[in-house]
Amino acid sequence: MIYSIVFFDQHCPLCRRTINFLGRHDKQKRFHFAPLDGKTAKDTFVGPLASLRDLNTVILIEQPSGKIWIRGRGVFRVLWLLGGLWRLLGWLYQMPFVDRIYKFIAKHRKRGGDLPPLSVRLLP
Repeated sequence: MIYSIVFFDQHCPLCRRTINFLGRHDKQKRFHFAPLDGKTAKDTFVGPLASLRDLNTVILIEQPSGKIWIRGRGVFRVLWLLGGLWRLLGWLYQMPFVDRIYKFIAKHRKRGGDLPPLSVRLLP
């Protein structure tokens, strides 16, 4: 089966909650999840893509196209791909302002308290 990979900052409470949420709602198992500081990210982001590991943000590699979505567009694209009612929010991935909203939220994302345990299996 072809799956997309969502890379994220595993040291961020909000990011971990988001990944847990996505794992619960990914009924068709379209996504795998990997930390940005893990082996999968190091093996994936090589050459001209190596700088993506340093963005410290959400990165979606959508398959089978291989298209890379980052920040807010990545988050909303994942919602779009989840389908169902999530598409009502997910269509926002097309809007240019979503990265500004994402950056505002990202400034405060590590204030979310303790790191919650992850309920999804991660790629290394």
